Amino acid sequence: MKQSSPHVLLVNPWIYDFAAFNLWSRPLGLLEIGGILRDAGYKVSLIDCVDAENFSMTTPYRPKLSRFGTGKLKRTPVEKPGILAKIPRRYCRYGITPEDFQEHLSSLPRPDLILVSSIMTYWYLGVRESIELLRKQFPHTPIYLGGNYASLIPGHAVTACSPDRVITGPFTRHHLEDIFKVIGRPDPLPPSELTGIPFWEGYSIHHFLCIRSSLGCPFHCQYCASNLLHPDFVEHPVQDVADEILREHRLFGVRDFAFYDDALLMNAHTRLVPLLKQLLKHNLSLRFHTPNGIHIRFITREIACLMQETGFHSLRLSLEATQPAWQARFGSKTTLKEFDHALDCLFEAGFTDKEIKVYLLVGLPGQTLHEVEQSIREVLKRGVRPSLAEYSPIPGTALWEEACRVSPYPLEEEPLTHNNTLLPCGGNEITKASLDRLKHLMTEEVPSNSPKNGAMETESPS
Repeated sequence: MKQSSPHVLLVNPWIYDFAAFNLWSRPLGLLEIGGILRDAGYKVSLIDCVDAENFSMTTPYRPKLSRFGTGKLKRTPVEKPGILAKIPRRYCRYGITPEDFQEHLSSLPRPDLILVSSIMTYWYLGVRESIELLRKQFPHTPIYLGGNYASLIPGHAVTACSPDRVITGPFTRHHLEDIFKVIGRPDPLPPSELTGIPFWEGYSIHHFLCIRSSLGCPFHCQYCASNLLHPDFVEHPVQDVADEILREHRLFGVRDFAFYDDALLMNAHTRLVPLLKQLLKHNLSLRFHTPNGIHIRFITREIACLMQETGFHSLRLSLEATQPAWQARFGSKTTLKEFDHALDCLFEAGFTDKEIKVYLLVGLPGQTLHEVEQSIREVLKRGVRPSLAEYSPIPGTALWEEACRVSPYPLEEEPLTHNNTLLPCGGNEITKASLDRLKHLMTEEVPSNSPKNGAMETESPS
C-alpha cells in the first residue's frame, strides 16, 4: 500500500505591536516555499495567525475593506512588555485568538515538519508564542524558523524562540534537499495549474494577491536590509511573471495585485515594460499597487503611460528626504529635479494626486524636525501627499551602529525597542507630540495655486 506524502505545516505568527494594518500584507516568502513543497509532492497546510478573516474558527471576522482589499486587522489588547510599559499607546495582538490557533492544530494530522515565518525583529513575541504552542501540540515534530527576524538576528531567534533550526537568507535548493533528508522525498506531483505559483490555496478568501518580478535591490541604502536578506539582485523571467499573474487571476478571481519588489523599475525596459505590454494584450482590467515604493529616478513618460494603461492605482514613491545631504546618504537615488520630472510624467499620463503618495523617512539618527517639516512642505506644494515612514533600526545595516549610539533604548539587547512607534532614534526633537503636529500639517489642503501637472521649480533647502 502506498504511503501518504509527508505533511508540512506553514505558520505565519501573530503580530504584537502598537499598530498594524493590512496594506496588501501576506507572508509571500513562506507561501512561495509552500508552493515549492507542494510541487515537490508534499502535503502542505497553512495557518496564518494574522488573518482572522480566513483563520478564525470560533468568532467569524469580516473586516471593513477598501475597494482595493486593504483594511484593518482584528486586534486584541494585551499587556505591554515591561520595557514598553511607559509608551502611551495600546499594545495589541493582531489576528486570531490563541484558542483559534489551538483548534486549528487539533484538527490537523501530525505534521512531519513545521516551517514558521518571521518579519519584523520587534514582532518576535508572536513567533515565540506560536512555537511554544506548536511544541506543546506536536512535541516530536521539528520546527524550522526563517524570515527577516531569523535572518537578521539568528542568535536572538535561537535563544528567545527555541526552534530546532534557524534558516537564514533566501530559501534555496540546499534547504529543499535538507527537507528531503529530514522527512523523506515524496513523489513529485504531475504539473497542474497551480505548479510554480505560491501556496495561495491555503486561503479560502482572497481580496488581493502579491507578486514580485525580482528579489533584492542593487542599491545599498544605509537604513535598508534588502541587501542583507537578498545579497544578489535576481530578476525573474518576464514570461514567468506574466504567466503567474494571468493564472492567479483566472484561478482565484482576483483583480488586485501588489508588487513586492524592492526595485520594481530597475532595468524596466527589459523587465517591467515588456511585462506590462504583455498584460495589456489580455484586457483584463487588473489593478496594481506598489506598497514598497518605487524609484523616482526611473519614472519616464513611457513607463508612466504603461502603468496607467495597465491599471496601477496606488503608487508609492520613495523620496525619503528632500535635502541633498540626506539624499546622498540614501545612495543618491533621486533629486528634487528628478522628483519634479517624475510627477510631470505621472500627471501627464493621467494619474491623480489621490493615487500617489510619497514616502518620507522620519526619526533617522541625526535628523532634525525642521528637515522633516521642510520635506513635507516640498511634497505638499507639488500637489501630492507625503506618507511618513518612521525609522526602525535594523541590525546589520549601515546605520545600525549610529542608531545604537544615539538611541536611549537597548537596541542591541532587546529587539522590542526597534519598534518604530518608539521613534527610537528621534531624540528630544522628533517625538510623538512633534510627529503628531507634522501629521496635522499633512492634512492641510494642497495649495490651490499648485501647478496643474503637480511639478514645481526646485528650491534649495535653507
